Amino acid sequence: MSLLLSLSLATVVATAPSVEGHWEGKVSCPPPSSAPEQPPNIFTIHVLMAPGPQGLQGFMSSPRPGISAELKSVTVNEAQLRVTASVPQHYQVVLAGALDGATWSATLTQGPLSCPAKFQRLSDLQLKTLPIAPRAQAQPHWSWITVGEMVFRHYGVVVAKDTVDSSAQCHIVRALFSGSEQFQCQSNCSPCESMSGGSSVEVAGMLTSVPRRLAASGRPVPRLYAAGAPVLPASQMIQELEQGNPIVVGLSPGAPSALPASLHRFLPPMHAALVTGYLKSSAETWYLVNDPYPFRDPLTNPYVQQQSVPVMGLLQGAPIPVAYWIRESALKAGLQWSESFLLSAEQEPRERKERNSKELP
Repeated sequence: MSLLLSLSLATVVATAPSVEGHWEGKVSCPPPSSAPEQPPNIFTIHVLMAPGPQGLQGFMSSPRPGISAELKSVTVNEAQLRVTASVPQHYQVVLAGALDGATWSATLTQGPLSCPAKFQRLSDLQLKTLPIAPRAQAQPHWSWITVGEMVFRHYGVVVAKDTVDSSAQCHIVRALFSGSEQFQCQSNCSPCESMSGGSSVEVAGMLTSVPRRLAASGRPVPRLYAAGAPVLPASQMIQELEQGNPIVVGLSPGAPSALPASLHRFLPPMHAALVTGYLKSSAETWYLVNDPYPFRDPLTNPYVQQQSVPVMGLLQGAPIPVAYWIRESALKAGLQWSESFLLSAEQEPRERKERNSKELP
């Protein structure tokens, strides 16, 4: 055998099998030893993995409580696949076992629990996430202001030096309401905690007028455009995210699900959040939603109630969900998504462009 051929064979043998995609599995947990006559507990787990900026990333999701979480690690060794997930307030979940093409025979281990599982690879995945850090709202009614902060940081409207003397959200409130006769927040934003966005006009006005007001002071601030829209199809959401634009969504978590759609134009959304990514398989589309409200109680968290996957962060030193992977259908029905705002930015102010073009020979 030639040296070249032996090296080629070694490369083929050493190549790890592809594990990207949407895996669906049935887990069968034996009954407790105290009641061996009971049937096994059978439930479904979905494991979704796709290439990201730092290697394979994704999450596992299950209707069984205490399992849904972002993946912590993915290890492929020859024909063995091992994934782990750190579940908030629960034991770490480990799925490990042998791969055989599109079949993964794994064992689920979580604390004292050990259960066999059989997974099938359903399809490839398409993933896109924007580098937008979640932010928590500083006041109870400031979800729209906090979404504005995330948007403004993404497009470079708000930068680090804007938060030296105050929070970024207070800085936005001052820029938005400065000059108004009723404005009382020039030196202290706490009296303005009740300033909530009551309509799509106010939200769109905040997204477009704050950059203009900052630009009027002589700062090189990009011009931002916001267009109100209804609930968007997945194809348009994906197109916007692929172009680098997050989407503001108006939600009404906790609202009666039987509310007629014809009333939405009279009853504006109760809450604002920001879609910053998507993960699409052949079966369904998931969205990554940065939600500014700190839902501390899992029992009343509307995202957890919709079997969403929490993305954990820290708020005042304590771990708390700061974003969620949620199915498109759950965002529409469970979170009562009823309004959207499409965003775009002109990085160089138009006046400067016109001036520069006139100066060219």
